[in-house]
Amino acid sequence: MVAHALSETMNPLSEYERRQVRAIAAWKGEKPGIAKRLAGFIAVPVGKLANSLIPDKPVQAVMAAVNKAASRIAKDDSIFKDGILKAAGIESLEELAQNPLDFADSLADRIIADASNIALGMGAVAGAGGPVSTAVGIPALLFNALRAIHRVGHCYGYPLESEGSREFMIGILALSTAATPESRALAMDNCRRQIETSLVSQAVEESAQKALQRAFFGAEFATFIPGFGIAFNAYLNREFVHRAGITAKRVFQERWLRDRNKAAWIEPA
Repeated sequence: MVAHALSETMNPLSEYERRQVRAIAAWKGEKPGIAKRLAGFIAVPVGKLANSLIPDKPVQAVMAAVNKAASRIAKDDSIFKDGILKAAGIESLEELAQNPLDFADSLADRIIADASNIALGMGAVAGAGGPVSTAVGIPALLFNALRAIHRVGHCYGYPLESEGSREFMIGILALSTAATPESRALAMDNCRRQIETSLVSQAVEESAQKALQRAFFGAEFATFIPGFGIAFNAYLNREFVHRAGITAKRVFQERWLRDRNKAAWIEPA
């Protein structure tokens, strides 16, 4: 049984929405698999080295710049170019927000798949070029992940144009990269507090920034270790962007349900 608080005044859930509530609860409670634990085992010590070599302020500045660019490109590369939206005559986020959850989910799934495939190709190219190419590809990978997060949010009818909303996108990215139960719980709490404060403009919590920095730089710089090669770098890139997209989907699903008074905060299963 999913532990989430539903009051008598809440709107009823459809069967599809009930399944998604269960899926969100399961996602919140999931433990890292063997592959992720192995990647984390390799990445953590390298990530710690990266943290000692790369000061927080430059990392935050790069993150802010890449996130701002991703927000702008996601807006320019409108999801309303999608054939299904054109066929349905949907031309605005307000109209999109009036559609059922399964419609938004199907649109988000296509965006996540496209972004993951792009990341796969980017990773293969970066891996073929060696350590220098991989390092140069880090901002591009960050951009791809953040662009996917912004576009997934659009699928649920959220404009995400304010400064607070852009910072919230970094919070989602930090949540997607959390490699331990402790860092995951902290990143999830940060996301929740940002939602509860109506996405007021605020700096990303240092703890979430650290979790992001360790996981991201650890995973990417792990490709410098001989023997991993092109395929592994491509896999890491694809998984990084895919996790970011799925995390955004679950976060915005829950927000969509809460905004329609169909669910309270959903507890981990």
